Amino acid sequence: MSHDLEKRVAEQFEKHGGLQVLFFFDPEEEKREAIQGWDQGEIQCVEAGADLFSLKYRLEQELSGEKVFLYFPCPKPTDWSDNPLADLWVAGRELQIDEVAELMEDLGLSAGHRELIQRYHDGELEHKNRRSFLGPVLRDEKLSEENLKWGLAAYHAKETFEGVSFRSVPREDLVLAAVMIGATEEEAFEEFVKRCDTLDLAGLLGRRLGQRFQLGTTGLSREAAQKAAQTMKYNLLLRLVEELAENDPYRDLRIEDPLARNQITSLANAWRDSGALGQSLEDTLGALAPEVDETRLAGAYGPDTTFGYLTPALRQRRLEKATGALAGQPSRARRIADDLRDEEGPVAAAAEAVWQMGTFYRLASDHPTLDFGDTETFIERYASELYRADTAYRRAVAAYRETRRRSARLHGLIESAFEQFLTDYHEDFVHPLNTAWQQALEEEVGTGGGLGSRVAGKQGQFHAEHIGSAGQKTAVIVSDALRYEVAKELVGKLSEDARKQVELSPTLAALPTVTPVGMAHLLPHTSITLGEEGRPEIDGRSTSGTRNRKQILQGSDPDAQAVRFGDIRGLSMEEGRELFKGHPLAYIYHDRIDATGDDRSTEAEVIPGIEKTIEELNGLVQTLNNWNFRRVLITADHGFLYAENDIPDSMTEPFPETDGTRLQKSRSVVAEQVDGDHGYRFPIQALSDVGEDLTVAVPRAVNRYRLRGAGKRFVHGGASLQEMIVPTLEVKKAREDVAEKVGVRLLSGDRTIKTGALTAKLLQTESVASGRQPRTVRAALYDGDGNAVSEEEVITLDAQSEDPTDRQEKLVLTLGPEANELTFCRLKIFDTEDRLNPLVDQKYSIQQLIERDF
Repeated sequence: MSHDLEKRVAEQFEKHGGLQVLFFFDPEEEKREAIQGWDQGEIQCVEAGADLFSLKYRLEQELSGEKVFLYFPCPKPTDWSDNPLADLWVAGRELQIDEVAELMEDLGLSAGHRELIQRYHDGELEHKNRRSFLGPVLRDEKLSEENLKWGLAAYHAKETFEGVSFRSVPREDLVLAAVMIGATEEEAFEEFVKRCDTLDLAGLLGRRLGQRFQLGTTGLSREAAQKAAQTMKYNLLLRLVEELAENDPYRDLRIEDPLARNQITSLANAWRDSGALGQSLEDTLGALAPEVDETRLAGAYGPDTTFGYLTPALRQRRLEKATGALAGQPSRARRIADDLRDEEGPVAAAAEAVWQMGTFYRLASDHPTLDFGDTETFIERYASELYRADTAYRRAVAAYRETRRRSARLHGLIESAFEQFLTDYHEDFVHPLNTAWQQALEEEVGTGGGLGSRVAGKQGQFHAEHIGSAGQKTAVIVSDALRYEVAKELVGKLSEDARKQVELSPTLAALPTVTPVGMAHLLPHTSITLGEEGRPEIDGRSTSGTRNRKQILQGSDPDAQAVRFGDIRGLSMEEGRELFKGHPLAYIYHDRIDATGDDRSTEAEVIPGIEKTIEELNGLVQTLNNWNFRRVLITADHGFLYAENDIPDSMTEPFPETDGTRLQKSRSVVAEQVDGDHGYRFPIQALSDVGEDLTVAVPRAVNRYRLRGAGKRFVHGGASLQEMIVPTLEVKKAREDVAEKVGVRLLSGDRTIKTGALTAKLLQTESVASGRQPRTVRAALYDGDGNAVSEEEVITLDAQSEDPTDRQEKLVLTLGPEANELTFCRLKIFDTEDRLNPLVDQKYSIQQLIERDF
C-alpha cells in the first residue's frame, strides 16, 4: 500500500502517550513484506508466535519500557478470557487501517466510487489476486457497477469452471461463453450461481443472457444456459439462409433480426479466437443443445445448403456426401469438400484427400480418351494439364495418410473411396495413357528417326542450350528424380519472392531413365558410350561420381565447380561466397527423392520426401542468390512412377531374352539384341545421345520386370511420361521486384445483403505458377464515411492451378452493430501493402428485416 506502515505505527505512539504495546492482526499476511523490512529504530517490531506465555515474559521483562509493535499473522481472538496477553490487550491499543480508503488511494480512484468499493471489499477486493485480475476495471475512467460485476463474474467463472482460464477481465461476450461452458458442469455451475447470487451478479448475467439470445427470461440458471445454447446453435447454423423451410423442426428458435443474429456470430468468433476458453464452441453446443439435430436440418434444407458453421455431425455428413459423389460428380464432390479444407485437424486432412481425389476424377472425366495420336500432342497435354493427375494422386495419398494417423472414424469414412481411387488412378489413367504414349513413341522412332518436340527440349542439349553461352554466373541444381509435376509446385514457392523471375519448361529425359544415363546427358558432350556394365562414359571418362563430373565440366569450362548438396548445406554466406569465388558455373547434386524411393525399405516415404525436397530446393535457390548466383537452373536426371498400394503380380513380367546385356533394371533392359515382342523396343540412339547400336526394352504400360530385391512401388528407368518428362526450371534474381501480384475479381452478382452477412466468391485471376506473385488481401464492409461495419477477413491468394475453379475463394463478412441504421455499405478489398487503393470497391444494399424501436 502507498501509506507506510511504519509511519502509521509511529503516529499511534505519538498520539497516545504512555502506550507500550500496539497490537496488529494481519490474517492474510498482506503486511508481511513491510514487517520483514522493518526499520523503525525507536519502536520494536515483534512477531507473535504460538508460545504466548514466553512472549508475555519477554514483553514484561526484556522489553519493559520499550515501545513495541506486536504483529499477529492470524485473526484477532474473539475471546480473551484465557489469553496470556489479555492484560496487555486491555492496557494497549489495536492498529486499525481503513483498507477501503487505502485501496482507493492506491488505485487512484475518486471519492464517488467509495460505496462500490466498500460493498465489494470484504471477501473480494481485499485480496490481491482479485485486484490483479480486475486491474483494467479498477480505473477511475473505467469503473462502474456493471463493469465491476462483469469482472467479478469472469473471475469466479475462471475459479469455478475447468474450461475457463481468463487472465484478466475479458470482453462481455466471453463471459457469456464461459457461463455456457460452465453449464456443461452441473455441480460447478450451481456453485457458480450461488456465488453470483451472493455478490448480486446473477441478475446482470441473467438479463444479458436473455437479451442476447432473446430467451424471454432474465434469471441465471442452467436451463437458461441450455436454451441459449439451443438458440445459438440453430441461428449459427442457419445464419446465411434467407427463407426457412416449411419442414424445419426448430423454426421457433429463429431470431428474425439479422443484426441480432450477427451478435451471436460475433460471440462465436470471439469464442473460437480466445485462448482462454479451453472447451470449444462445438463441444459446448453439442453438450447443451443435442436436441437441435443438425442432420435433420440438413435433411430439411438439402446437402448443398451453406450452413453458417459446421458441427462435427455436419462435417461428417458432408464428407459422406462428397465421397459418394467422387466418381459420378467430381466437381460437386470438390465443392462440398472445399469448405472443410479450412477446418483444423483430421477433418481438414480428410477433406483434402476427397478434394484431391475429386480433382483427379474431374480431370479424367474431361479426357474420355487418353490416346492423343502423335507424340507431340502427348507431351503438350501432359506438360500443360495431365501432370495435375499425378499431383492430385500424391497429395491425396499424403492427406489420406494424415487422416488415418489422426482419426480412425474419418479414415473409415473415406477408406473405401480411397482404395477405389488408387485402382482408378492406375487402371483409368496411368496404364491407358502410357500404353497409348509408348505405342506412339515406338511407332515414331521405329521409322528410323529420333524423337523431336517443339514443346520439350532434349536432355542431351541441356548444357549447350542453357549454359554454353550463358554469360552470367550460373548454378545448376540437379535434383535426382525431381518429377515435372513436383517442379510445378516448386514454381509456386519460388514465385513468392517478387524479385525472382521463374520459368518452367518440360524436357525429355534420355531413355533408359536411370540416374547414370540422365546425369551423363546433363554434362557437356558430343557422344556418350555405355561400358560393359552399362556405365556411361564421355570421351573415355566415367560420368559417375561428383569428381568425374567436375572434370568433364572443366573440359568445357576450366573454372566450373561441382559439389554435392550435403557438402555445402549449412555453409555461411562468407563460406559459400568463398567456395564459389572464381567459378562462373557450378553444378550442385541434390538427392532426396531418389535416395528415399530407390531403397525398398523407405520407398513408401517418398511422398514426405517430396515435400522436404521442395522446401530444400526453395531454400537452396535463395542461398545461391546470396552467394552471388543471380541465375539458377533446376533440372533432373529422370522422373518416376509411384504406387501407394502393393503392385499385383499381374503388373510384373519376366525379362526378355537378350544378348550382350549392358543394363538391367526393373523398368528397362539395354542390350545389343532383345528377342520377342513383349513390351516395347526402342533404338537407344533414337531416344538418347548414346552412340552405340543398342536396344532399350521396357515392359508393357507401367509394368515392372521381376527383379529380385528391387522395390516395386517407386520405380523409374522406363518410357512412361512420368519418367521421361522432367523439368528445366530457370530462376533469375533481380535487384528489384519484377513479378506482378496475381489479380482478384469479385464473382458473385447479387448486390443485396439479406441475412446480415455477405457471402461472395473471389477469383484469383492468374496462377502463381504462371510467374505471378501471391497476393494477401484484406476485405471488410464499410459505411459511407469509410468506417468498417464488419470484421476484417485476411485471404492469401496463392493458388498455383491453371484451372480457374481451383483459384476461387469464399468470403463471408458479418455486419456488426455499427450497421444497425445503414441501408447500404461497400465491400472493399485492399492489398495488405496498400490500404489506400482498393482492388475491389462494390456497393451493396442492406435489407433490414425488422423496424427497430429505440
